Amino acid sequence: MLTRMSDRRDALIEATIATLRERGFARTSSRAVAERAGANQALVFYYFGSFDELVLAALQRVSVERLDRYRSAVEGATSPRALVAALRTIYAEDVESGAVAVVSEVVAGSVAHPALGPRVVELMQPWVDLVESSVRRVLGPTPLGALVEPRELALAAVTFYLGANLVTRLDPEHAGIDGLLAAAEQALVALE
Repeated sequence: MLTRMSDRRDALIEATIATLRERGFARTSSRAVAERAGANQALVFYYFGSFDELVLAALQRVSVERLDRYRSAVEGATSPRALVAALRTIYAEDVESGAVAVVSEVVAGSVAHPALGPRVVELMQPWVDLVESSVRRVLGPTPLGALVEPRELALAAVTFYLGANLVTRLDPEHAGIDGLLAAAEQALVALE
């Protein structure tokens, strides 16, 4: 029985991720998710208590999966340029996989659903921590490391990531995020 309950809950989360990716926050509803999952709409409220909690569970799943990928990629970076190169590669994966869509839709949706805001910020904290530890490790021994406060740079990087997600979602053909990251990578070559 536990497996079946877990399977239904997972199916609803996966259906929410797919619906957010394809339809956006404004057109994602408990009904649309239930239909996609082949489940009764009442199960959304049974398993999650509310539509907002379901959306947060979907964001958490995407966040945890992507955080693991980012962590393994940035741990191998030994220079600022290598760190940006790793982020550039992973960001492209995020766009391709639809993770960018899910994150940006939930962030944008939190404006209309203010109760989501504090929980979205809470889910951002592990990202800030990852970036901060990466900045300390990679920039610490460099002259640039003496110029920046790691926590502030981490907050700026996560803010950039969220903004980049929104811009990419709004104008996927012309967002220019890859070009911006490539320019940062080249600037860091000059600093090395």
